[in-house]
Amino acid sequence: MRILELSWEYPPYIVGGMGQHVTGLIRNLGGRQTAFGQLQVEVVTTRYANGPALEQVNDNLTVHRIDLPPLDTHNHYNHVIASNDALLEFAAEQIRREPLHIIHIHDWLPGAAGIALKNEFKLPLAVTIHATERGRQQGYPVTAASRQIDELERRICHEAWKVIVCSAYMASELSAYFGTPSDKIVVIPNGIDIEALTFGAADEVAELRRRYAPNGERLLFYVGRIVHEKGVHVLIDAMPAILAEFPNTRLLVAGKNGRSLAPQVHALGIEHAVQFLGFISNRQRDLLYQAVDAAVFPSIYEPFGIVALEAMALGCNVIASDVGGLGEVVRHMRNGLTVFPDNAESIAWAVRELFSNPAAAAQRRKTGREEVAQRYSWLGIAQQTAQVFETIALERLVTNW
Repeated sequence: MRILELSWEYPPYIVGGMGQHVTGLIRNLGGRQTAFGQLQVEVVTTRYANGPALEQVNDNLTVHRIDLPPLDTHNHYNHVIASNDALLEFAAEQIRREPLHIIHIHDWLPGAAGIALKNEFKLPLAVTIHATERGRQQGYPVTAASRQIDELERRICHEAWKVIVCSAYMASELSAYFGTPSDKIVVIPNGIDIEALTFGAADEVAELRRRYAPNGERLLFYVGRIVHEKGVHVLIDAMPAILAEFPNTRLLVAGKNGRSLAPQVHALGIEHAVQFLGFISNRQRDLLYQAVDAAVFPSIYEPFGIVALEAMALGCNVIASDVGGLGEVVRHMRNGLTVFPDNAESIAWAVRELFSNPAAAAQRRKTGREEVAQRYSWLGIAQQTAQVFETIALERLVTNW
């Protein structure tokens, strides 16, 4: 059984959670047995972070990276659509050379190419929707580019044979926004590769904590993109209330362009309690999860939240907004604490609860580690995805195009 994977992101080019998802899924898909034989995966992706143009990972996974024009951040939508021509041309040649069963795309970015390939070769199209533009814009895409992305997402969901989403929240979002029928949607969670995480030695973690808390400060940690939907500005707004009760608390903010939040920190008069780390490596992130008192994910919009799983896997206390898929992963008082989205007072309450009840926090950490290992393995998630592909291919056999 041969699958074509079209993805804007694939190592070494990974921008965010979608790239991590694609990596974990694809590396565990190939070789699985189906009614059509072993599953073979052909990836066509971009080459923005270099990497070999052709990479034969193993007998069941081949990666093609296509050179595209430089990224245009001022006209992102038009740039992506124009770049789809190159993805389409290359992928079509691969299909002519060796027929396949299913085209699988990720989000809207390769959507134009995916739809064109579906119609040219009469192949079923599957899509994994990681997030929606309308969701990112709080339900109201106001710019022309946002409206174009929203319309393309609607068309992709209409054209797809099956739509895979990572949470029940995302399933309801697609039904509400695009009228996608419930029997067309399949919920399969994101996962993490626990073996790829860095588990630091006790002395290394202790030394890292001494660096950021030399006087025994309590440490809160945010890591992620510095964009409105991630809500880090709400976390900063919560700091004065947190400091009023726990004055020795420090907030570490990791993410590119974090210092764009410095004016807000200055206006609140809390420069002494907030440190911007800038971009950090995955290894630094993992060690910090083990060194801090809690990781806080104050998202306003979050389809899933792989970062919460990574933190829990490394034994970190988690405080997260009860929003979208993030609220499905982090269960209040069970494996973490959830707060009202876009609510600084709620974050301050959760920090108070965390610091005041260390025994309960320790139990939540234990529960979180166990749940991640049991529920969010990429092996299991890849198996569920392979079953969806098999179902689509069997249905195609008895369907007139």
